Order: sequence, then C-alpha cells, then structure tokens
Amino acid sequence: MKCSACGEENASNARFCSYCGARLTPPAEEAAESRDSERSASTARPVSDNPYQPRRMPKIHAEPVPAPEPAQEEAKPKVFLFDDEQDEAEARRKKREAARRKKQEEEEPFFDDEDEDDEDYEDDEENAGRGGKIFVGVISIVTVLILVLGAFAFLFYTASGSRLRAYYGLAAGAEDYAVLGDWQLQNGNEAEAAVSYYNAFLLKRDDYDFALKTAQSFERCEAYERAEQMYMYLIDQYPMESDPYDYLMALLVKEGKDEEYAGLLAYRAEHQPGYVIPQTAGEAIAPPTLSPEGGSFTGSVHISMSAEEGCEIYFTIDGSQPTKSSRRYTGPVILYSGVYTVKAAAFSPDGFSEVVEVTYSIS
Repeated sequence: MKCSACGEENASNARFCSYCGARLTPPAEEAAESRDSERSASTARPVSDNPYQPRRMPKIHAEPVPAPEPAQEEAKPKVFLFDDEQDEAEARRKKREAARRKKQEEEEPFFDDEDEDDEDYEDDEENAGRGGKIFVGVISIVTVLILVLGAFAFLFYTASGSRLRAYYGLAAGAEDYAVLGDWQLQNGNEAEAAVSYYNAFLLKRDDYDFALKTAQSFERCEAYERAEQMYMYLIDQYPMESDPYDYLMALLVKEGKDEEYAGLLAYRAEHQPGYVIPQTAGEAIAPPTLSPEGGSFTGSVHISMSAEEGCEIYFTIDGSQPTKSSRRYTGPVILYSGVYTVKAAAFSPDGFSEVVEVTYSIS
C-alpha cells in the first residue's frame, strides 16, 4: 500500500506508514470518502433556501443528574501580585455566585432573594425578643429599687414617717415618739400625747435637756402629776440645776398646792447651796404691768411690759401659764388681727410674781 504522504510502499495490511508514521487509507475507503465529499458538496445549500426542510424530532429533556460537588477545600488566602489578577478573581467569584443562585432558582421556583436572609432575620427577631425581655427586667428592677428607696426616705426622713414608726412601735429613737406626741397634742389627744412623751423619755432618760422638755410637754398635755414626777426626778438627779425647781414651784402655785410648795422651798434651801427662801411669791415680787391694759383695737397693737429692777418678764399670748421656758420680754410686743390672751410674770433669783392676764381683741 502506497503512502499518500511520502509515496513509499508499505505492507497491504499496514495501518500506518513505516517511514513517516502517517495513517494509511485503503483504496476502497478512500474512494468512498471521495464520493461522500462530492455528494455533500453538490447538495449542500443553506437551510433557508432549501424548500424541503428536514423533519426535526422533538427534544426530550431528561432530568439532569447533578454532578457530585467537589469536596471543598479549606480556603486559603491568595496573594495577588497584580490588580488585574484580583479583579479576575472577583469576577470569577461573582460568576460562581450567579450560577449558584440560578441553580437554586431552578430547584426552588418560589425562591426569593429575601429568603436567603430568613434565617438571619429569625435570629435577629429572637435576639430582639431576648433583648426586650432583658430591657423589661432591668426597668422592673429599677422601678422596685426606686420604690424601696422612696419608702425608706419617707419612713426615715419625714415627720410622717417618724409618726408611723412610733405608732407601730418601730421608733428609731426618742425623737420619733416626741414627734408623734406633738402631732397627737395638736389633734387634741392629750392623754395619748402624754403616753408618747413618756415613751420618748424612756429612750433618752439620761439627757437632762430632753427630760426637762418632756416635763414641760406633760404640762402642755395637762398631765400635771406626770410633770411633777418628772421635775422631782430631775431635782433628784441634778440637784444643782435651778430650772426644775423653778418650773415645779410655778406648777405648784398654779395648782394651789401651798403645802407642797413650802416643802419644795425647804428642800431646795437644803440641797441647793446659796438659795434663800423668799417670803411669799406674791409679796416678794410685784407682778409686771402691761400697757395698754387690754381692750379692742384696730390694725395692730404694741404692748409694753415693765417689772421691778432685777426681774425678768416671761409671757405667753395663747393663754398658757408663763414659765422660764416661755418667751422672755425684750421689747414691745406687736400683735395683729385676732384675739389674744396675754399672760406675764416677773422672775428673780429669789422667786417669781403672780401671773398677770390681759385680753386683746384686734380687728
């Protein structure tokens, strides 16, 4: 068989030329290929010009068998030496993403771009719900703390709180009972006020000033026996103090207890050095004089008081008995619209005078 490439003779059954290696074509096959090429060349025409179109068979679309996805290798950061390499890599990434989206749309006809974020949205919604619960919990805790602090401040920093603590037996000190007693006295509950004052004294019995104030509070409650006992307690504990003697003497004169008054004078002269027993309270010191002497006035009135030399004047304008704890006269007293009962007495180191009582009506 002659090689058509190099022209050398080869064996009849050879498939390739032993000289040049070209493929050898048998004469029969070569003639057939020549006839086929001539026929196709003579009959080939454009499809649009051929009136006899070949019948097209319907295409049968078989479900594509998804190719196994290659195992994903761990992505390693790639180092780009040129900007165009990075751009090409970004373009390839976008192309893969578009293909993935298209495939997902074909598999899920109702796929939406927003569906991709559903899981994140559910997580966000769950986190938002958890955050809302935390916020409500914090607000609740803060509200409870504010209420507790408000109740604490009310109970321990207001007069009403002091009264409540004393009323329910939770007093923090003697002052709570004293505040309760003042409130009860203002509301006309003298007996209950006296009990509150006594409870206050029990918590602070070693305080001289507080005990003296408690005795005066008993007088305001008209609990005179309690007041006498308190003054005697102070005289026994503090024999050198003059105030308990003076207040008790004034109280005994007010109650008309002459024998007790005389006994107190003797006891005072014995236990208080330097004290001289006066004659009688009324004869020893003249009562003070008030000007004007009382009556009805318009606008205001200026009241002047005078007493013997060496005496001090103590007075009240509410009708109560004057003592050394009352207001001391230092200048004219101005009264405005209202009705006033002024009581005044002169006090000296040796005793005190009778009480002068004058009424003023000012319109």
